[in-house]
Amino acid sequence: MTDIFDDATGPGPAPRTAYFVARLAAIGADAPVPSPCIDVCRIDAATGVCVGCRRTLDEIAAWSRMDDAGKRAVWALLPGRVPAA
Repeated sequence: MTDIFDDATGPGPAPRTAYFVARLAAIGADAPVPSPCIDVCRIDAATGVCVGCRRTLDEIAAWSRMDDAGKRAVWALLPGRVPAA
């Protein structure tokens, strides 16, 4: 799984943008939408997004209540979010 991580130094690994693009593309139209969580749970103070999954705290808290369309909408935002290094 280490190939999904950036080589940037910092307080832990952050997935490459390509990881989120590929995962989003792999989610089938009729398949349940998986959580983007990769168990690297740390909120970046500068951006307000999780370093691991790139979701905001509000998105993380609401995830289990979202329908699949809402989850897909969040997934679509993730590649554009890059935690500060």
